[in-house]
Amino acid sequence: MKKILFSLLLSAGAYGAFAQEVVITAKLDKAPNDTLVQLLEPYTGEFDTVRVVNHGFTIKRPMPKGGSIYVLMIGNQGEKGATLLYLESGKIHISGKGPYFQNATYSGDVWVKEWQEMMALMDPEKGDPKKQNDLMESINKAMKVGDEDAAEKYGKEYQVVTDRLQQSYRNWITKHPNSGVSAYAATVFFNGKKEFDEILAGLGEHAIASRIMQRRLHPGTIDPSPMSVKFGEPGEAQGPLGKVKIGDMAPAFSVPDANGKMVSLADFKGKYVFLDFWASWCGPCKPQIPYLKAANDKYKGKNFSMIAVSLDSKKEAWEKAVEKHGINWTNVCSMKGWADETIASYGASYIPFNVLIGPDGKVLAMGLYGEDVEKKLAEIIK
Repeated sequence: MKKILFSLLLSAGAYGAFAQEVVITAKLDKAPNDTLVQLLEPYTGEFDTVRVVNHGFTIKRPMPKGGSIYVLMIGNQGEKGATLLYLESGKIHISGKGPYFQNATYSGDVWVKEWQEMMALMDPEKGDPKKQNDLMESINKAMKVGDEDAAEKYGKEYQVVTDRLQQSYRNWITKHPNSGVSAYAATVFFNGKKEFDEILAGLGEHAIASRIMQRRLHPGTIDPSPMSVKFGEPGEAQGPLGKVKIGDMAPAFSVPDANGKMVSLADFKGKYVFLDFWASWCGPCKPQIPYLKAANDKYKGKNFSMIAVSLDSKKEAWEKAVEKHGINWTNVCSMKGWADETIASYGASYIPFNVLIGPDGKVLAMGLYGEDVEKKLAEIIK
């Protein structure tokens, strides 16, 4: 993939005014005609729908508040039929020979090329992200057999790769300070870290004005009422939900573990509970795992428990990811993907997402990432 270098002083006007619209066109040679296509903004639950016609489709969407992350999905194939996109006003064209987005090519405005560069940096099957995953697997295997020397060795290698990967993200942001994609990278990979404020200071007006960054800087100010979103026919699951706020009673839930045993929030009554929503296919979820491990190791046994709620739809993929990443706290999964009732009840339509619940069942915090996880726990668990 060719890297597109452009002036650090590129004006916001070159990206298109926020009042304009994004036009998505696609031609996928084997896309089944009349299949439902959905464009979802995970931050808000808002979505548009069209149908495949002549193996293609066109979606037009107003972009009044700057760039954001979207999920584009064909049919009800789960992650197989979906792709993650950064969109802002302008044009993007998707072409491919298959029925879905695997091996598809993306062209259009400058932000399309920028997003493809970022996706290449994050690709879990290549480069440092793959090395990171492989080393995590080696660490977990060493720990299982009690080989502490090997675990320490792999741990040091993992940290070297992680630092190098973080630097590659930061270098990309530095070269693209006015890109909305940089806002995405800053909020996903540096949120809760000491570098965030320094990175923020170097971002341009267009990046800061993006919906992604505004949501990070002013939480709650641009969040509409969350909706329960299921990828299916229009009207299948579109009822509004009450927004869960800090101080509210945490919604009850009951979700099966890998053995089919139901796990309920009530089982942890009287404890601090860290509820983490993730999935095996979620790239941004993986950098959070080491922070969650550190917090779990430090606070387990101190009236504290973690529950990982997966949005996977395939049991094999979920169980493999749990083992690979060494997620050794309570794991549950309804196998319903985004139709999972638990994440809907908490009013969230994006992952990673988490909620910290107190012994009295009330929500103490939401959206803790990176070093902020341990910082918050240190405040409340003495």
